[in-house]
Amino acid sequence: MRIGIDARMIDSSGIGTYIKNLIYWLPKVSNYEYILFGNEQKLKPYGLQIVQADFSIYGLKEQLFMSRIINNKNIDLMHFTHYTIPIMYSGNMVVNVHDLIHIVYPEYLPSKFALLYAKFMIGSACKKAKRVITISEYTKKDIIKYFQTESKKISITYLAAGDIFKPSSIIAEDMKKKYGKYFLYVGAIRPHKNILFLLESFIKLKKEKNILHKLVLIGKGKIPYINHVRKKISAYSLQNDVLIIEEIKQEELVSFYCGADIFLFPSLYEGFGLPPLEAMSCGCPVISSNTSSLPEVVGDACILVDPNNMKNFTDSIYNVIINENLKKELIKKGFERLKLFSWEKTAKETVNIYKEVLQ
Repeated sequence: MRIGIDARMIDSSGIGTYIKNLIYWLPKVSNYEYILFGNEQKLKPYGLQIVQADFSIYGLKEQLFMSRIINNKNIDLMHFTHYTIPIMYSGNMVVNVHDLIHIVYPEYLPSKFALLYAKFMIGSACKKAKRVITISEYTKKDIIKYFQTESKKISITYLAAGDIFKPSSIIAEDMKKKYGKYFLYVGAIRPHKNILFLLESFIKLKKEKNILHKLVLIGKGKIPYINHVRKKISAYSLQNDVLIIEEIKQEELVSFYCGADIFLFPSLYEGFGLPPLEAMSCGCPVISSNTSSLPEVVGDACILVDPNNMKNFTDSIYNVIINENLKKELIKKGFERLKLFSWEKTAKETVNIYKEVLQ
């Protein structure tokens, strides 16, 4: 059987991580023939057949040419890893809907047309697909709520932290010598990630508890939101205390996780929430918001707080700073929680979905 995989978003942060790990593991756990659609140069390292189809998502060329290119390859099943499917494609397909951020928080979209387009594309994908694959029970419920998709048509395959994320006391010491004590956030710098709240919490701790920690924010920023973040940093003269890194190699990211005192994740909405698992993998205690999919993912392995309650958030941070036993307990629980997730397991579950659809 020939399985096509839409790998055009391999460089995106969340979906790109999913694609990279999926196309690495799928050939290891099944005998299907896999054909990747995307940028040939970016996909070469995976050693699979590649079809050049580097069309931008949400673009006109995606709709005009993608169907024809797929049809020319006699694909038995096409796996679209994002909901932007070519509407004219009528072959067997499974589709990923990773989250419904555009539907749940439409105020973050640039226009009403963007919202209408998102609704139309997600709705079309859910109707046309033989199976919808999502990444948490929470997102599955959202898909049912907003698009009336049958529950039995939606499958859940969890994500996982990659093998590169692991603790190192040597790296941790090196990072502490270089940066001192610091809190870490990893993820996009966008409104729903609640970064201004995180900054205000950091400022509150600096003022009230005289903490010496720095705050490191790693992730690509969206204009104008990141400009608001930079403006607040300047307004409080925190240029030496808050570090923003928009581009980083994965090896360097691992180092920042290893050296962090606490990983902070006050996001308002996640389809899954992978960074907390990456932090746990590197032996970093986690404080996360209690919203959307996050309690489902982290369980009792971190401190869960209301991302709108600054007092609870700052109190939780300070408790971890001063309580070494609490920190050790969180790290231990984190390692236990990680046993529930692996990319090999995700790949095997995905292959089972392919088999069910192809029967």
